[in-house]
Amino acid sequence: MPTLKRLFLFLDRRTEEIAIIILGIILVSSLTFAVIVRYAIHLPAFTMASHWVEEIAKYSFIWLLYMGASLATRNGGHFNVTAQFNLLPKAAKKYATLPGDMIWLIFNLAIMKLGIDLCRSSSEGSLSLELPMKYVYAIIPISFAFIFFRLIQFNYRKFTDRPPREENLHG
Repeated sequence: MPTLKRLFLFLDRRTEEIAIIILGIILVSSLTFAVIVRYAIHLPAFTMASHWVEEIAKYSFIWLLYMGASLATRNGGHFNVTAQFNLLPKAAKKYATLPGDMIWLIFNLAIMKLGIDLCRSSSEGSLSLELPMKYVYAIIPISFAFIFFRLIQFNYRKFTDRPPREENLHG
C-alpha cells in the first residue's frame, strides 16, 4: 500500500509537468524537423512528412497550453483579480475569492460537458494526418476536468492551511 500511495502522490505532484515536458519535446522536435526539411532537405518524401509533423506540432502546442492552465491552477497561479481584497482583514482575504472560484467551477463543468459533446459529434479528420479531430478536441474536457480538480484541491489546501505545494514534495 505505501507504494500505491507514493505513486498517487507522484502523479498528483507531477502529472501536468510530465505532460508538458513530453508535449514540449514533441513540439520542439517536430518543428526542428520541419525547419530542416524546409531549408536543407528538398526531397518530396520529406516534404510530405514535414506537413505531418507541422500538424503534430500544432496539436501538441494546443495540448501543452491546456495542460499549462491546469498546472497554473494547481500552483495557485490562475487568473484572479485581487486588488480590491487588499483592504480586507487578513482572515477575510482567504474567503474573498471563494465566490469567483465557485463560478469558475460551474464554468469548468459547463465546458467539460460542451467538450464531451464536441468530441462525440466530431466526425471530421485533420488535414494532413487524417487523425479524427475528436482526439484533438479531447483536450478540452480532459484539461477542464484537471482544472476543476486542481481548483478544488487548491482551495482545500488554502482553507485547511496546508503548506504551499512545493514544500509538501518530500513530506
